[in-house]
Amino acid sequence: MIRAVYIVDDDAGIREELSELLAARDVTVQAFDSGEALLKASPTLASGCVILDLNLPGESGIAVQQRLREAGADHQVIMLTGEGDVPTAVQAMQAGASDFLLKPFAVRSLLASLEAAFGRLAEEQHAQSARLQAQAALARLSPRERDVLRELINGAPNKVIAFTLGLSTRTVEMYRGNLMEKLGVRSLPDAMRLALAAGFATVEQIAT
Repeated sequence: MIRAVYIVDDDAGIREELSELLAARDVTVQAFDSGEALLKASPTLASGCVILDLNLPGESGIAVQQRLREAGADHQVIMLTGEGDVPTAVQAMQAGASDFLLKPFAVRSLLASLEAAFGRLAEEQHAQSARLQAQAALARLSPRERDVLRELINGAPNKVIAFTLGLSTRTVEMYRGNLMEKLGVRSLPDAMRLALAAGFATVEQIAT
């Protein structure tokens, strides 16, 4: 995974200092002097960590963070703030920011925050990959096979599924075998886990 960091601060000195610090640690760095500049470039940027000043001219850090989320940008956000802005920084974390750092901050604090953010980003990307693979597997099922899978997830035995769907028990067994083969699983719990990963089923459904 490319370790990309996007620095957004209107202070040229901070941008330069952070860029040099991170470039020396095998991180790809790109700096922006405003939130608007980041948002304009965002569609072409790789997933990464955004070091975002809370008190930017123009749109605030909070507003930029919100617009990134609305655009579906896959970034972790670390907010930089002054001591008097802590409540707003907490609000940013409640809205999805990874962390916030008070200025002036220690280098080790920034690096620790970045490592944690990169870890969360990797986890999210792994989960997204698993979700897409699961959705692709489910897309191979016919509408009737999906109906049978849904009933299986709800805990219905073959005879009840047959009655509900107006099929013979033997036909239900055939659909059940076909869907397991198409999903590439050997057991019903495996099929349930795949359906959960794809968003086809909820934890509440499987738990009941």
